[in-house]
Amino acid sequence: MYARWASFGVGLWLLLAPLVLGYGAVAPILQGVAVGTLVCVATLAALDWPRARFFLAGLALWIALDARSAADRNVAAVSLVSGVALFALSLVPSARRVPAPGAGAARARA
Repeated sequence: MYARWASFGVGLWLLLAPLVLGYGAVAPILQGVAVGTLVCVATLAALDWPRARFFLAGLALWIALDARSAADRNVAAVSLVSGVALFALSLVPSARRVPAPGAGAARARA
């Protein structure tokens, strides 16, 4: 579960990086906001549906490979580091939620 929240943090960084680093062009700003929002939504989906982390892995590869076409070095660095971090985090499986001992027995008696 910690990997999902770290992935959410990467999405927030992608969302806020244009503001913090001051991108010069409009296209990287729009892409950062769109991709950051998509990462955050996919991460929240992966909290309830663990297979959604594979979508995050594909999105991470796209982000990392997109760094090659960036004209600004800041944009390229943010894309590459975020893509690699998101890919590594998407490989970590989610922790299985196990009910507390006796929780099922208490419901059966009631």
